[in-house]
Amino acid sequence: MVPDTRNAWIPWGQWLAVAAMTLEHIARFALPPAWGLAPWATLLGRIAFPLFAAMVAWHAAHNTRDPMAYALRLLTIAVIAQLPYTLVRDVDSLNVVFTLAAGLIAASCLQRPNVRNAALLVVLVALGTVAGPRFEYGHLGLLLVPAFVLAVTPWPSPWQPIAAIPALLIGATLNHALFFNLVSLATVLGLLLLLVRFSQHVLPTLAPMPRPLWLAWYPLHFALIACLSWLSHLP
Repeated sequence: MVPDTRNAWIPWGQWLAVAAMTLEHIARFALPPAWGLAPWATLLGRIAFPLFAAMVAWHAAHNTRDPMAYALRLLTIAVIAQLPYTLVRDVDSLNVVFTLAAGLIAASCLQRPNVRNAALLVVLVALGTVAGPRFEYGHLGLLLVPAFVLAVTPWPSPWQPIAAIPALLIGATLNHALFFNLVSLATVLGLLLLLVRFSQHVLPTLAPMPRPLWLAWYPLHFALIACLSWLSHLP
């Protein structure tokens, strides 16, 4: 277990990821397009997924004894969120928590090799190959949590920078537009420097999000946006 002081970055990651994600979704799905805020909010929102993926990976690598139970909690949130997500997005894709959960399961299988996990990993690879585009952020999104786990796992000195390369490559190619990729890459690079290279003790203390709010916010904010959208279309 990593000492609690090394988790000082987590509350910062929580508040920043939730704020960026919520602002993006409000601008894109709740505000009039004529306001012109959606492109800028979407650019800001590119920091959210790397932050969520890094937090999932960090907990999996350092703070939980049962990553599969952690993945099950994520899947529960994903299932609850899917209906409001679909109402807001009007798409047939899976919400981003499914992407995080699948990545966490894959990382856990790789961390704890045995016959059961090997079989589960084969199923996940097959699922990702066939249904990858249905996951938010696609095939690369599915790989980001395992890449972060690889990067934040302690390695002998010559290998630690090499372990960070997959996460950086994914961050640089995660989106379909150059500026979006630059924001994602900068976020991944900043996180890796913080988590691997520099001491996290330099961060001032910040209160974490209350746990019930943290667990409920993803489905809740989509439900609120769906309600606002419905109300705005009433005669």
